[in-house]
Amino acid sequence: MTHTRLTQLVQALLDAPTVQALLDAPTSNETVKEFAQSWINAEGTPKQEELTKQLVSVAEQNIALIDETIGFAGSELATQILGAESAANLLQHAKDIKAEGAKFCDCDACVAAKNIIDLKAEIE
Repeated sequence: MTHTRLTQLVQALLDAPTVQALLDAPTSNETVKEFAQSWINAEGTPKQEELTKQLVSVAEQNIALIDETIGFAGSELATQILGAESAANLLQHAKDIKAEGAKFCDCDACVAAKNIIDLKAEIE
């Protein structure tokens, strides 16, 4: 599947963030950002198909389960990185969305990853 087709499919089916969102999201790690940039840069090249096959795996490896988010938000590391108030806000938010049935973090990077994972059958 070409990048153009995948982008069209995502926009048509989900009207939701995809690979560009992985690149743009402040919460994406550097490995994900590098992969996303490579995927975008590969448009129209032979490398395109190879990277597209890896896309779902990258998304699956980098989406945070809601319990992982809760664990991080309640940690000393989160307090050090985010500050006490932001960590507490993240923790409460994560608990709230879990209570509503969320299985995954709802940051921009995780939402984009989830949208890609939801297209697994069409991508592979």
